[in-house]
Amino acid sequence: MTSDAHTPGSPFPRIRFSGKLRPNQRRAAATIKSQLARGERRLHIVAPPGSGKTVLGLYVWAEQVKAPAIVLSPTSAIQMQWLERASLFKLGRKPKNTGKFVSADASKPALLTSLTYQSLTIPRRDDDDLDASAQEFWIERLLATEQALDAVEAKAWIDDLAQRNPGYHSDRLAVYRKQAIEKMTRGDNAVDALHHSARLALESLKASGVGLVILDECHHLLQHWGRVLGAAAEALDGPVVLGLTATPPQLEREAADDAERYSALLGPVDYEVPIPAVVKDGHLAPYQDLVQFVRPTPDESAFVARADEDLVHLVDTLVHAEAEDGRLEPLLDWLEKVLRERRLATGTVRDWAAFIRRDARLADAGRLFLERYTRALPEGVPPIEPRLRAEPMRTDLVTVTVLDRFVRNGLRRSGSSLDHDLASDIVRRLRVLGFQITETGLRPCAAPVTRVLAYSTAKCDAMVGILRREHGLLGDGLRAIVVCDFETTNATRGEASEVLDKEAGGAIAAFRAIVGDPEADHVDPVLVTGSTVMVDDDLAPRFLDRFKEWAREEGAEVELSAIEHDGFVEVRASGRDWAPRLYVQLITRAFQDGLTRCLVGTRGLLGEGWDASRTNVLVDLTAVTSSTSVNQLRGRSIRLDPKDPKKVANNWDVVCIAEEFSGGLSDYERFCDRHETWFGITDDGAVEKGVGHVHASFTNAEPEDVAHLMAPINAEMMERAGMRTAARKRWAIGKKFNGTPVPALEFRTGVARTGEMLVGKKRENWTDDSLVESIARACAGALAEAGLVSGESVARATRRAGGYLRLVLAGADSEHERMVIEAVSEVLGPLERPRYVIPRMVSVKTQTLLSRLLPSVVGKFFRKRRRQMAMLHAVPGSLASKKELALLFQNHWNRHVSPGEVSYAHHGAGEEMLLDAKASGLTPEHSPRTVEVFK
Repeated sequence: MTSDAHTPGSPFPRIRFSGKLRPNQRRAAATIKSQLARGERRLHIVAPPGSGKTVLGLYVWAEQVKAPAIVLSPTSAIQMQWLERASLFKLGRKPKNTGKFVSADASKPALLTSLTYQSLTIPRRDDDDLDASAQEFWIERLLATEQALDAVEAKAWIDDLAQRNPGYHSDRLAVYRKQAIEKMTRGDNAVDALHHSARLALESLKASGVGLVILDECHHLLQHWGRVLGAAAEALDGPVVLGLTATPPQLEREAADDAERYSALLGPVDYEVPIPAVVKDGHLAPYQDLVQFVRPTPDESAFVARADEDLVHLVDTLVHAEAEDGRLEPLLDWLEKVLRERRLATGTVRDWAAFIRRDARLADAGRLFLERYTRALPEGVPPIEPRLRAEPMRTDLVTVTVLDRFVRNGLRRSGSSLDHDLASDIVRRLRVLGFQITETGLRPCAAPVTRVLAYSTAKCDAMVGILRREHGLLGDGLRAIVVCDFETTNATRGEASEVLDKEAGGAIAAFRAIVGDPEADHVDPVLVTGSTVMVDDDLAPRFLDRFKEWAREEGAEVELSAIEHDGFVEVRASGRDWAPRLYVQLITRAFQDGLTRCLVGTRGLLGEGWDASRTNVLVDLTAVTSSTSVNQLRGRSIRLDPKDPKKVANNWDVVCIAEEFSGGLSDYERFCDRHETWFGITDDGAVEKGVGHVHASFTNAEPEDVAHLMAPINAEMMERAGMRTAARKRWAIGKKFNGTPVPALEFRTGVARTGEMLVGKKRENWTDDSLVESIARACAGALAEAGLVSGESVARATRRAGGYLRLVLAGADSEHERMVIEAVSEVLGPLERPRYVIPRMVSVKTQTLLSRLLPSVVGKFFRKRRRQMAMLHAVPGSLASKKELALLFQNHWNRHVSPGEVSYAHHGAGEEMLLDAKASGLTPEHSPRTVEVFK
């Protein structure tokens, strides 16, 4: 590519942007402008895929910094995208001279030079200094493991190895070279760790007077790339650094020095564009997130069951063990002692409240575990609270929590080697179920059971069902991608290989499932990975002819051949140009044109950097949960499609659950983690971050309950797949997105029970909606009159799928919303030692002799009305600290909800009322859940 180098010190030429910035780009550019005016040299922008980060970066270069720039990207495909988008910018008044100011060659820098990260961060390879440093690491290792007495002996051992086994010596030296380079990049001489070609490139760029470094997909800049580029930026005489990413890394999960270096290189996030804002602006396609649940196959279930039985047998052995001299007491005796003495790893604490603060999980799990084995709670240990009855801990979490503390605080601290062996055995068995006991606590880990569920063969059956449904809805307009972690999965390692073959969970298995189904086969699938291309046999002749034609157009030197299999052909090729970069580009073109309507591949190829705007269905069969990977993958389906302006993308998860076994909900937990940082539209039109936007049950129900709802949820999701128009309407495109979250309350329907209102002019039956809104008005009014909140709010209850209701407030400040939602939650939640209670009365009709004798049309007028208590509720804690506040709440309750008087519930008549109501089932059973939504 031709380029005109810029002479340092000369005026930067006028470069015009021929397009128009989008609203979010204008807001980001304004933020950057003000930051630059304040002298900031580190700029950090977060925006989703397809939101125009490339154009924004070019605009900052041409219109704001106005200095030679280098752009660094993680792949050559993204590198070239920058050069292509530079066509929107014109040098001076000449319309066709873009090529004069861009370059992809570090040795020939231009006004804009686009490179890959790799080109500037290639580490040193074979040289004497590096080998000397590597050998020092090797010597230190030999000394630390006492395999040599001193450095002289260690060096002699290494030299002898080089003579006797040069292959092994070379392999080990490569390991220590890597460690030496890592040490250099962590220090002040990171640039010295670079290959000669990378150092020459930096010198060439410095000579060109670089004033701006754009770091695209900057979430990659942890570890080696980040360490080197931080030093490289300084070597370029401190240019402005602009970091662009859709998925900022979760720094709290990274090594402390890498996180600190990343923050120093990029600074805090200056401007973030959430995905919903871009969808509502009309620059990303609306979407809905859907899921299908499956159960493992019989063989897989048997494997999980054996692992579960192993845990049950272990616990049974521990529970019924006899005390032995010199060893730690058996599990139940040890647990009783821990709870009675309030003993933690570091000693005892003075009271139960302090014990809960320090280890609430053990306080809950320990009591539940003792109850399970019919052991009375020790003296001084409080009884199990109603909250643990209403929302019990999962059985497996109770067990592993107790075993974790037994290992860390008991067995490992015992003086008996037999106890130490027992601790190791427990750790090993829990690891099979996906629980790792570390020095600092319990952690999830990869395990045979979790791998069997993650890569269950049953998932392919669900995926085929999804494709059949989507093809029936979209016909030839379908553009589906099925994404897997690997071509053939690595799930088969170790014990999991008993039930999973080498293809289980991989792209090839998914492809075989599609071509093997008569209906799904109509989508003419193509498999594409880093090493393999497979084509449906019906499509193969047309595909190969078109592929050859395109290859000729590209001037590519390729010879194609096909190996026939049952239902598909495997494409083989030779020629200097046959490489993933070429065939992915051509297969993507086939997908865009509709030659194939389904691509099956790995996230390495169909993830970051891959772009096919026509994609309208994503089936995610990966096991990824990090926000970076999830956002990159989901971003593939939500780009605008010029040929389908009404596009709505369906993003599908497939989840395997076996709730009856320990570890059997690991795939469901992974599904929840995957959605933790992902925004979505809910069925009532709110935007929510987290798994609740997929279905209300996932926020409100326990995981075991979700398993029982599997069939109706699956059916509902298949129905929602065809409701794209309704989903688009819920997104309210064109309406500005408010990025400030508001609290909302979600709870099961049925809180109103039966009965007519005793307040207001109309004597209507209570509904869940009207009752919750009235309680919210009572709470808001009382809090305002007490001076605890200011302003007014409007309560609105909306119905959600699965039998749930959501309460949201509008028109008030955030503190008002928080306090009112909290108060309503206490009123509708279980009664846990409330200070004051208040009844909710209703009017009910009862039969009389006449009403029974007369026809129902007439008899209804002779029914008798009577008042009765529908429910006893707690007065919110914020209004229960003294009687004056409770009476104030009573006034607003009487106005909006029901007649009735507050009663002090800690003794006397109020305590008796509370006990009677609990015995009669007239107190709330379920705790509402507070979530944050965006309106």
